[in-house]
Amino acid sequence: MPGTIPLQDSAVYGPIHSRRLGTSLGINVLPTSRKVCSSNCVYCQYGWTKPETSGDRLKRGQELLVEIAESFRRLSGQGLAVDCITLAGNGEPTLHPDLLDIVVGLKALRDQHFPGAEVGILSDATQVTRPRVHEALALLDARYMKFDAADEATWRRINLPFGGTEFRAMLEGLKTLPDIVLQSMFIQGSFDNTGEAHLCAWIEAVGRIKPRSVQVYTVDRGTAAEGITEVPRATLQLIADRLTAATGIPADVYD
Repeated sequence: MPGTIPLQDSAVYGPIHSRRLGTSLGINVLPTSRKVCSSNCVYCQYGWTKPETSGDRLKRGQELLVEIAESFRRLSGQGLAVDCITLAGNGEPTLHPDLLDIVVGLKALRDQHFPGAEVGILSDATQVTRPRVHEALALLDARYMKFDAADEATWRRINLPFGGTEFRAMLEGLKTLPDIVLQSMFIQGSFDNTGEAHLCAWIEAVGRIKPRSVQVYTVDRGTAAEGITEVPRATLQLIADRLTAATGIPADVYD
């Protein structure tokens, strides 16, 4: 398996040919010199989240939108076809204080340069209970929310959340978001969330959240923690099939 990847060095990156999202332009609203995240997932492709505040500053929303507009003009002028414009980047995008303004501006730029593309987000779901974040998420076309763990202990062991986020509050917040897609990363080796007891609890929890669908996947790059291994496709498919059989919720497998 290849190693972890470098941080994104601009506000717009890609296009990325994603196994889950098609041709996607990534939007990084966070600094380019450090990861800013509310989680410290053991499988993160960018490595560990370090408690450092040095490096470049956090750009405010309007400054970011100027950069994004310039990149969109250039890329659309090259005839680039885009399926999805995705807020992701160097950590957790819902931590940005101007998230709502960024979402509104990003959708306007999408309409101008890439009509037909979805504007979505990849989020660790830890901020869903904050009213302004909830409002911004509801405005998006697509909400891909992380859900790797069915209980507090597994969540804290694998996702290592920072701050005062409560697992139960996050679970309730996910229930209130419209038309979400859950992304569930399954791993084995030094950390494992594929045990029978956890899978049963995960299926039950997903059934309570009632997402539009679930994306079941595993690692395909280096990870922050050592000793993590990918889950075989046959096992992923079994997990997806069990979820759909028990809840009726569609599940797609990506390995």
